[in-house]
Amino acid sequence: MRTILKTLALAAMLAAPAAFAQTIVDVAAGNPAFSTLVTAVTEAGLVDTLSSEGPFTVFAPTNDAFAKIPADQLDAILADKELLTSILTYHVVAGKVMAADVVGLRSAVTVEGEAVTVSVSDMGVMVNDANVTATDIEASNGVIHVIDTVLLPPTISAASTQSITYPVAAVNDSGVSGTLTLDRMGEQTMVTINLTGTPAGGDHPAHFHAGDCSAMGEVVVPLSNVDGTSGISSGLVDVPLEAILTGNHALYVHLAPDQIGTVVSCGEIGGGAPAL
Repeated sequence: MRTILKTLALAAMLAAPAAFAQTIVDVAAGNPAFSTLVTAVTEAGLVDTLSSEGPFTVFAPTNDAFAKIPADQLDAILADKELLTSILTYHVVAGKVMAADVVGLRSAVTVEGEAVTVSVSDMGVMVNDANVTATDIEASNGVIHVIDTVLLPPTISAASTQSITYPVAAVNDSGVSGTLTLDRMGEQTMVTINLTGTPAGGDHPAHFHAGDCSAMGEVVVPLSNVDGTSGISSGLVDVPLEAILTGNHALYVHLAPDQIGTVVSCGEIGGGAPAL
């Protein structure tokens, strides 16, 4: 963790402007790497907002991040003020959250209203599926953290998603891990779980719970049991894919047959959870 913070702090020193009295908009406007972001903020009419007292924390995509979006789609986004505003405000969190605080979070609610997911590994820090490449670029009304991918609110990305695969991690040193795949089937969703290391001797109950892997909530969607031999579960649920992706859900797989209270693996779904 200390190595990650040192690396990000060095990147911030290289990226930070000399003047600290500038607002977030001033800082972005003074850095050529953010020219597309500044154009987008201007088109959305958010200059005054992001120049106000705040404070704000902005996860700022670079020009290269915007270039990952096909040109025709980017033009369409820039021309749709409502859509553009939703996307941009999804990059903003109220308050000044420095790098040392970001790495201690699992998620953060954005000004747009939906949450981003924060994950930390030996490879660095990610916000949803974006890598944080520089941090703690301070402004008079907040702080900027630089990211390499434009973030899309779940309500926007879910509408165009046909299939998505999430990682499923082992819990309690069970060694049971793998993937969860969701496929759109009209108003239903095909849910396929593919795990390795499942204990033999029974089918393991699986459910979508409310909440995340750190705080299990109630069961919201029962799923087909995971076969103890193959590690596979597959079945249709009467829930649209959008509802799964825009909610705060987690897949929990429980140990069977007589220890259902024991969780052997978990994977977070939607709401900014990282996909494979």
